[in-house]
Amino acid sequence: MIDITNPLIYIPEYFKVITKADKKGISQLVPMNLWKAQEYYIGNRTHRDIVVKNRQVGLSTGVEADNSHKVFTTPYTRMSIITHDTETSEFLLQNIHRFHRHLPDNRKPEVDWASSSRIRFPKMDCYIYIDSAQSAAIGIGHTLNIAHLSEMSRWPEYKAPDLFAGISQTVPEGGWITIESTPKGRGNTFYRIYDAAKKGDINYKPFFFPWWWDQSCVRDVEEKLFYNTEEKLLVEKENLSPEQIRFRREKIAEIGELFYQEYPENDVDCWLSSDVSIFDGVAIRRYLLQVNPGRTSGDTTIWKGVIGGEKYVIGVDTAGGNEKGDYSVAAVLRCKTNEYVARIRGRIAPDLFAQEIMRLGHHYNDAQIAVEKIMHGHTILRILMEAGYPDIYEHEDYDMSLGATSSKPGWNTSAKTKPIMIDDFNSALRANDISLWSENLLLEASGAIWQPTPSGKQKLSKSPGGYDDELDAVMIALQIRNQIPIFDTPRQSAVSYISI
Repeated sequence: MIDITNPLIYIPEYFKVITKADKKGISQLVPMNLWKAQEYYIGNRTHRDIVVKNRQVGLSTGVEADNSHKVFTTPYTRMSIITHDTETSEFLLQNIHRFHRHLPDNRKPEVDWASSSRIRFPKMDCYIYIDSAQSAAIGIGHTLNIAHLSEMSRWPEYKAPDLFAGISQTVPEGGWITIESTPKGRGNTFYRIYDAAKKGDINYKPFFFPWWWDQSCVRDVEEKLFYNTEEKLLVEKENLSPEQIRFRREKIAEIGELFYQEYPENDVDCWLSSDVSIFDGVAIRRYLLQVNPGRTSGDTTIWKGVIGGEKYVIGVDTAGGNEKGDYSVAAVLRCKTNEYVARIRGRIAPDLFAQEIMRLGHHYNDAQIAVEKIMHGHTILRILMEAGYPDIYEHEDYDMSLGATSSKPGWNTSAKTKPIMIDDFNSALRANDISLWSENLLLEASGAIWQPTPSGKQKLSKSPGGYDDELDAVMIALQIRNQIPIFDTPRQSAVSYISI
C-alpha cells in the first residue's frame, strides 16, 4: 500500500517528467526519480525557506512536485507560483499538467477548468495559479496555502519588494513559502532576504546547493588531469571527480566570471558578479579558499604570533560599544611581509577598547597605532596619549592658514584619503600582495558596493545589514604600513612564527 502522504514515496511512484536530451538529442518520459537536491530539500524543508542554487539542479521542478503533491492530496489547498518570466511560467504549468495527466484514475483529482494561468479542482476545492513577475497585474487572491517564488533574483527590482510583501502576507504561518533562485549580484530583494535569513534576522531557513549537486554537471575525461591550486582545494574539500573538474574548466572558459554566479560554489562569492561591487571578486574567491579561524580568546583573534625585532602597525576603527551597533576593530599588520596577523573585534565600550588596543600594541613590539579620528576615535586617542603609549600615528596635512604642514594624532579618513585606501587594498588583493586569513574581512569586502550620491558621485557603501568595520581598520593599517620607509622595517629575526 502506497503512503500517499509521503512526497518522497508519492512523487517517484506517480509523477512523470521529460528527461534532458541525451547525446543523440532524444528525450524520454520517465518516472520522477528525485535528484539529490530535490530529495534533500523535500526531506528538510520548513514552512518558510529561501534557496540559493545552481541553475540546472532541478530545484524548481522539485519544489513544484512537492507542492503539487500537497494540492492533489489535500482538500482546500490553494497554491501560487510566481516566476521571473512568461516562458518559465508556461514551462512549470506544463509540468503540473503532466503530473496530473499521468496520475492513476483513482488518484487523479477532477479538473473543471484550466487556463494559461489557473487550474481548478472543484471536488477538492483546490486551485493552482501561475504567473510571471513581469505581468502588469498579478491576481494573488485572498489566502494562499502555498507560494513558490521562482528565480526571484531576476524579478524586476522596482516591483520585487512590494510583490514579495503582498504574496508572503497572504500565506499564514502554517502555510508554505519557498523562494529559490540562482544569485545575481547584491542589492536586490533576493540577496537581502537570503542574507537576513542566514543571519537569523527573519524566520526563513536558508538552503544552498552548489553546482556539484547536479548529477549532469560532468564531462568525459580522456586523459589524466593536472589540477591547479584552486582545483586541488575543491577536490580535497568536496571530493570532486575529474569529470566534474573537467565540466568546471569548460564552463569557466565558456562564460568566464559568470560561472560563479550561474554555478555557485559557496554562498559568499556567488554574489560577486554585480557590476557595483568595489573589490575584485576573483581575488576575494582566491583568498576565501585560504581562510583560517585562527586562535581566538574573547574579542581577540591571532593568526600569527609576534616576531622579535619586527615592525607592526595597527589600524583602528571605533564604535560606541552598543549591543546591536557597529563593531570596534583593531587590525595588526606585519610590515615586512604585509601579513594581517591579529585583530580585536567586538562591541566594546571605547575606554575598555583603548586598554585592549594598548595591550595588543605592546604585545606586537609596541606597534604603531593609527586610530581613525572620528567620534569615539577621539576618546581612544586621548586615553592612549594620557597613558604615554610610545608610538601613535600622526596624520600630516597642509594647513593653509599657517602655510605649513602640521601633524595631528590619528588617521584622517576623508574624500581625499578614502579613494586611496580603496585602491591600495584592491591592488594588494589583485596582486596577492597581502596575506590574510580572516573570513569576516573577506565577507565585508565582498559586500562593499558603489552607491550613487545626490551629487551624482559614488561612495563606498556596505551591503544591507552588513558591516565594514574590519575592512576600514585593515585599510587604515595598510596605509600606515605603506608610509613606513623600507629601512625602518628591521631584518627578520631568528625567532620563528607562532603559527595557528
